[in-house]
Amino acid sequence: MLTLQMYSLSNIKKVLILTIWLLFSGCSLLPLSKPSHVALENKINQLSKMLVDLNETIDLNEAQSLSRISVMYAQKLAHKYDVVSPPLWHNTLVNVGVKERGLCYEWSEDLLIKLFKKKYATLQFYTVGANIGGYFEHNALAVSAKKGNYRKSILLDAWRGSGDLYFIKLEKDKKYQWKNREKLYRSIKMKYHH
Repeated sequence: MLTLQMYSLSNIKKVLILTIWLLFSGCSLLPLSKPSHVALENKINQLSKMLVDLNETIDLNEAQSLSRISVMYAQKLAHKYDVVSPPLWHNTLVNVGVKERGLCYEWSEDLLIKLFKKKYATLQFYTVGANIGGYFEHNALAVSAKKGNYRKSILLDAWRGSGDLYFIKLEKDKKYQWKNREKLYRSIKMKYHH
C-alpha cells in the first residue's frame, strides 16, 4: 500500500495541482482566442501612434516596426508557452512543473531579446518591476524615446493579457507601481545584445 510518505512534498503538490486543473479546466479555463487580423492591425496602429505621440524624436518607421514586432511576437510567445488563462493560473502550472515557461519576467525578457535584433536609433528600452521581491512581483518591458526617462515610457506587458499585448503609458498604469530595473536590463543586454 502506498503512503504519502513515499512521495516528496513537491511531487504531492504537482499531482494535486494537476488533478485540480484536470477537474476544473473544462469549466473554468477557456482556450485563448486568436485575435482577428483586423484586431491585430488596430492594436499595432494604436501602439505606434502612442509611441510617436510620446516624443517628436521617435521615428515613425521605428515606432511601426516595434509595434508590429511586439504585438505579433506576444502572440507567438503565447503559442510557444502553450499559455492557459488567467495568467496567475499559468504561473501556478509553471511553478509546479506542468508548464515550462510563461512567467512575467520570461515574457518581458523574450520580447526584449527579440527587439534587440533591431537596432532602433530613436527608441530606448527598460525592464521594469513592481512589488519587487514580493510574492506578487511583476516584471514587464517599457520603451521611451532615446535618452528619455522610464517614467515617460510606454509599458509593454504581454503576460497580463496572456499574449494579447497590453500597453499603456507607464505613469497611467494604476494596477502597479513600476520601478526601473536597470541592473537587470544591463545583464540581459550584455548576454543577448550583439
